[in-house]
Formats: sequence, structure tokens, C-alpha cells
Amino acid sequence: MPGHSSSSNALQYFGVIAAIFGVIGYVAFGWQFGETDSTIALALGVTCVSIAVGWELYRRVA
Repeated sequence: MPGHSSSSNALQYFGVIAAIFGVIGYVAFGWQFGETDSTIALALGVTCVSIAVGWELYRRVA
């Protein structure tokens, strides 16, 4: 349901790691979404969205 946190420790750890990776990339390397040469930021975003959608579909089917 929307608004409920996940009870999966693996997803929570992945989210924390992705957030730290994104913040370090922004501060240290100037990564930003929407730039024409932001390949790493785009890859991080696509990976996170793919995992979130895949997990949600898995939960609904299981």
C-alpha cells in the first residue's frame, strides 16, 4: 500500500547505499539529473526505478 515502508532489509540497505552514492556523486563530481552528459546519474536512477518496480510486481504476484 502507498505510504507503508518496506519490511525488506535488503531493499532498505540498497536505498541507503543508493542515496549515499548519489549524494557523494553530486557533491564530489557534480552529477545532476537533466544534464546531457549525466550518464552515471541516469544509470543510478534507472537501476533504482527498475528494482522498485520489480519488487512491487513481485510482491503483488507472490
